[in-house]
Amino acid sequence: MVAVSGAIQTFADNLKQAVEIAAHGSKFQAERLKIAAENLANQDSTGATPGADAYRRKVIFPENKYDKKLRTNVIRTKKVDVDNSEFIVKYDPYHPAANEEGLVKYPNVTREIERADASEAQRSYEANLSVIEVSNSLMQKTVEAIGR
Repeated sequence: MVAVSGAIQTFADNLKQAVEIAAHGSKFQAERLKIAAENLANQDSTGATPGADAYRRKVIFPENKYDKKLRTNVIRTKKVDVDNSEFIVKYDPYHPAANEEGLVKYPNVTREIERADASEAQRSYEANLSVIEVSNSLMQKTVEAIGR
């Protein structure tokens, strides 16, 4: 009976570890969604004064970091930074942010890229959530089987 008890404990510990790893993944994907939403919300945010810079697209950088408690690598946010690519420049001499030549700097945000990033992050978030749900279900079924 001791061997069975130890095997069950090991199984439960592995399921708990799976839940914690998936939780790290979910947190990172939620941050990705937030960044994509912020970029989409600011896709038309020009500077407030003539010639001023527009909103700069934000990008998130992941890292696989070793977690001593879990004894494995987990994904985390390394940093959130701005995309220094060129602004989109359009001729609009009547715009309040137009420079002397009538050019306005628009954000370096591409709607299709942001939507694709958000969609990918959402799918990954849902996959991590499924891992958590399945692991919790297996833990519950294990507890019920022991109680019989």
